[in-house]
Amino acid sequence: MTPSSLSIEDQPPVTSLDEARERVADLVGHAISRQLWLMLFDAAGRQLPLVIPVGGIPLRPDPGDSVQMASGITTILADCAPGGSVVLTLERPGGAALTAPDQAWARELRASFGKVLPILGLFVAHDTGVADLAE
Repeated sequence: MTPSSLSIEDQPPVTSLDEARERVADLVGHAISRQLWLMLFDAAGRQLPLVIPVGGIPLRPDPGDSVQMASGITTILADCAPGGSVVLTLERPGGAALTAPDQAWARELRASFGKVLPILGLFVAHDTGVADLAE
C-alpha cells in the first residue's frame, strides 16, 4: 500500500520540508483554482484529519488579511495538537515560476502564521506540480 492510498490518519509523520512537499503533492496536486490550503500536524508530525481549503482569495493579500485565520488555527492546534504546526499551500493556475503576487502571499502568511505557530512548509501548487513558496 502506497502512502497516498492511506487515510490521513495512517500516513507517515511529516517532519521535513521534502516530506511536507510530497504530502502537498499527494493531497493538493496541481492547480485548478485560486485558493489557500491549510494542513495541520501534531508535534510528532502526524497530520490531523482536517484539510482546510480557503477559496475566494485575492490575487494579492492586504497586510493582515490572514491574521484572524492564523489565530483560529492556533486555537485548533492548542486544543487538538499542542505544539503542532501548519503547512500552507497557495493554489493558483499558472507556471512554476514564482510571481510578485506569490511573493506577497509568502510575506503575508509568514507574518501572520509565523508569529503564532511553526510553519512546517510553505508551497505553491501550480499547473504542473508543487514548488516551495520562498521569497
